[in-house]
Amino acid sequence: MRNNGLGGLSGLALAAGLTVVAGIPVVEGGVLGDVVQIYRQSKKRNDNLWTEWVSRPPAAVLVWLLRGTPITPNQVSFLAIAIAAVGCAVMVAWRAWYGLVTAGLLLQLAYVVDCVDGQLARTKGQTSPAGALLDFMLDEVKAFLVLGSAAVRLYLQRNDPTFLLIGLGGLFACATGITLTTFMRRPEYLAAVGAPPILPATDRAGFLPARLTPLGLVEAAGRFVLHYPSWFLLVCAFDRLDVFLYAYVGAHVLYLGRASLIVIVRLGSPAIYRKPENKEIAE
Repeated sequence: MRNNGLGGLSGLALAAGLTVVAGIPVVEGGVLGDVVQIYRQSKKRNDNLWTEWVSRPPAAVLVWLLRGTPITPNQVSFLAIAIAAVGCAVMVAWRAWYGLVTAGLLLQLAYVVDCVDGQLARTKGQTSPAGALLDFMLDEVKAFLVLGSAAVRLYLQRNDPTFLLIGLGGLFACATGITLTTFMRRPEYLAAVGAPPILPATDRAGFLPARLTPLGLVEAAGRFVLHYPSWFLLVCAFDRLDVFLYAYVGAHVLYLGRASLIVIVRLGSPAIYRKPENKEIAE
């Protein structure tokens, strides 16, 4: 059987011993070889397709450009949030379709830059727990900015305060959900409920469902919606920011409900006080 298109080209390249990056065969060596190596090292086991095929390749180029400079990974993280803030300002101030597309492109650029900091830290040997926490915190700030800006733009466009109420509720759900996530990752909580340690980010579930059950499919859909860079540009292209707001807020509300229920059931049970370590904590 004959292979056609990029799939056939990739197969022939692999058979010839070439490296395939984002579906395109490349010859290793020199600058290109270095970039390919950086790209390989940046990939995670459960990367989604948008991150792996769209965002990480240009991020690898940026890492190569920055690796010999005094620029630090934390500075790159701050640059990413600054670009995202500019994109959100454009979203609110420029309310034509071109403004929304421009905002979407700036947010995608911010996501590409956000893919740089971790790999740059590993390349330079500058990884640190504080840097990882900073990256997590700034990612959530970006989520607040995007959600709030979308609600304000829709309100200004349609003169409907309902969008402000939805945005306010979404920000509450988003912030509370993040607080619960941080709480549920604490070693004290894990020890209290007898849960195993949290897996590294590279080993956590991706967008595909771990099991083909209704709950598994809902969880996979929720993870996809919450990772807005994977689909935000599509929303911008079709000028349906309202769809983004409804879906994004809905996913956060569902996550908040699920996380809250887990905490209430686990910590509300009297059995939790029967463990020796919990008696010491209670005293």
